Amino acid sequence: MPNPKVQNTQNLPAAKHSEPYKTDPVGIFSEDQIRTRAYQIYESGNRNSNNPEADWSQAETELMELLHAK
Repeated sequence: MPNPKVQNTQNLPAAKHSEPYKTDPVGIFSEDQIRTRAYQIYESGNRNSNNPEADWSQAETELMELLHAK
C-alpha cells in the first residue's frame, strides 16, 4: 500500500529555469507575501508588465535573497 504522505514526483513538470536556491519559496513564504511583492514589482514598472509569471518569479527570487542575506 503506497504511503499517502509521500509525493509522487514522476509526473511533475520540469523547472522552466534554474533557481538560485534549491528551497521552494512557497514553502517558506506565503502565497500572499509573494503575490504582494509581485504586485509591487508590477506597479514599479508603471503597470506595463504583460508577464505576471516573470513578476512572480522575480518576487520569489527577491524574497529568497532577503532570507539568505540575513
